[in-house]
Amino acid sequence: MAQANTTPTPETGIIANQQAIENALSAALYFIRLPGTASALHAATGRANRALTLLKNACTEAKNGGAA
Repeated sequence: MAQANTTPTPETGIIANQQAIENALSAALYFIRLPGTASALHAATGRANRALTLLKNACTEAKNGGAA
């Protein structure tokens, strides 16, 4: 079986970061739509905080000329 080229490039890093941010936001929306329980709200808050951290890191990398 042939293997695809999996050498990381700056573009794949950008795509991976974007995917992680979108996944965290999607998970936050999933949990916020659950019936109003404290655990669902706590989970939604955690995922939103994770997305915020990822966004801050991407902004810092972009500012410093990194791959974001």
